[in-house]
Amino acid sequence: MKVTYSILFALQAISVIAAPAPKKAVAEEVASAVVTATGAVATATGAAGVAAPAAPTAPAAVTPPATGGGAAEEEKDENEIEQEAQFGAVVNVGANIKTDTLFPPGKVGRFEVEIQNNRPRLLRVSENKTPAPAPPGFTNLEGVSWRVEIGGGGSRGFQLAKIDYIANAGATTDISKGQIGRLCRETNSFVIGEGVGELEFEVEENELTVKVDNLVGEWAVFLPVAAGAGAGAAAPAAPASPAAAPLTQEAALEGLTGCEAGTLCRNVLDLLLADAKAAAK
Repeated sequence: MKVTYSILFALQAISVIAAPAPKKAVAEEVASAVVTATGAVATATGAAGVAAPAAPTAPAAVTPPATGGGAAEEEKDENEIEQEAQFGAVVNVGANIKTDTLFPPGKVGRFEVEIQNNRPRLLRVSENKTPAPAPPGFTNLEGVSWRVEIGGGGSRGFQLAKIDYIANAGATTDISKGQIGRLCRETNSFVIGEGVGELEFEVEENELTVKVDNLVGEWAVFLPVAAGAGAGAAAPAAPASPAAAPLTQEAALEGLTGCEAGTLCRNVLDLLLADAKAAAK
């Protein structure tokens, strides 16, 4: 019997000792539930209106540099030369490089020659102050012409050959209707129009330019007479001569007979005229 009680007592003791374990498990379950509840609250709070972290801002688009400027323009400038020259002076034009040669300005603008060739050349421009007359209906804008000479080889077949006329800064004369003419030596007259070359007016530069097949020759710039008025147009007409005085009887007698007043032949002539008048009465 005692053994039985002893066994029962031992079992109760063991159950008492083992009792905390279930409480610990319950505590862990409670703690787990609290954590789960807290997470649920946080999730609910976020769903209820707490803003989510902002998405990263996309980088601004970068516009690539324009292909027509920058280095391209610098390269173009490196392949182009602009030089000043005096009338009558010989200047060098290099090979395989566009060369613009400007000459001293005139009353309204200045003369320019553009050349590009695969071989070097020599250029000389002289000014002719007594040019041939302008074409009918036109006036010579500067009152001069320019004679172009090319040395060091031929003057045809260039990659670029242009004759230009550029208005001076501040010039008020409208040259947009102008023509660049070339002297025809056979007729000693200037030719304008399509027979000379491809003429253009560049608004940005206020420039007349004509592309030609041969630069050698004599050139001038012309404006229509109405447009050229006041800018070196033809001189005004000379005033009309005064009307001749009426012819007197004495002057007529002197001119017809050669008998001057006071001479014997004139006295005889006067007597004869007086007798003729008296007989007529």
